Amino acid sequence: MKQMAENDILESGQPAGNGQKPSNVKELPEPCLGAGPKEASNQTTDNVPHTNSDSGILHSSGYGSVERRRMKPSARYERFGETIRYLTLDEWQQLLDSIDDYRHKLMIRLIYHLGCRVGEFVRIQLKHLDFGRSSVFIPAENTKTGHRRSSHVPVGLMNEIKSMLKREDRMLKRSDAVLNPDEYLFKKSKSSHRRFASSAMRNIAGRYTENRVRQIFQRYVHKAGLSREYGTDSKGRKLHQITVHSLRHSHIMHHIHVYKLPLPIVQKQVGHRTLKATSVYLNPSDEAVGDAYEEGNSSMSI
Repeated sequence: MKQMAENDILESGQPAGNGQKPSNVKELPEPCLGAGPKEASNQTTDNVPHTNSDSGILHSSGYGSVERRRMKPSARYERFGETIRYLTLDEWQQLLDSIDDYRHKLMIRLIYHLGCRVGEFVRIQLKHLDFGRSSVFIPAENTKTGHRRSSHVPVGLMNEIKSMLKREDRMLKRSDAVLNPDEYLFKKSKSSHRRFASSAMRNIAGRYTENRVRQIFQRYVHKAGLSREYGTDSKGRKLHQITVHSLRHSHIMHHIHVYKLPLPIVQKQVGHRTLKATSVYLNPSDEAVGDAYEEGNSSMSI
């Protein structure tokens, strides 16, 4: 089941930041609808302009006039990014069942429930957690769009995070006060950053990198039997249909199509700058269409 999507292009209008063709295509693919679908249906992203602002690129002609010009989409979105794939609810549960490391499971669950990007996730610090409101604050400087937001976390998941922090002596036992607010929420083993003298440098060195989170995620995707490849990039590296960014797309698809949340609510949770960016996910999957027709046909007399 394939769905053509504008991914997160619509949020800032900048597919490649400076308008150049990007070579890294790792964070493209994604989810599969939860109520029965296995992948997303098709939606083209042709004619998405490269822009240096929300309104588009302004090019100066040889005569001093300024004109708006639509640019050809970059190779990234032509070749690889037009199809986003996300996990069905069954596949999501299948993935969770394959994770045998408790901390890794917390990490992957939090990315999914926040609907965040992996770059936003690895920069979550203890001071960003609001236990009273069960939310995570994501500062503007940590986001792709440059706009801050607060995203909801299920209360049960937040309680598990609190328990983890208390076990690790990073939170007081009888209150929600954290001992070092600047610490990153998820850190690597101490042996990986002991060589740094300052606590600030040890803190930065100790956090997970985006690539490390991707590697962890792919390990469990493979273990769950969900690993599928759809090509290679310009450097010959394999492209996976399901990536850690699929968790973001899965969150959006599930909460729109399965849990029936209003579009503006989902938009605010995941940090889309426009409702148009979120509305890309409104298209039903091929499987959803088929299931609807099967249900309708079963009630017909002929």
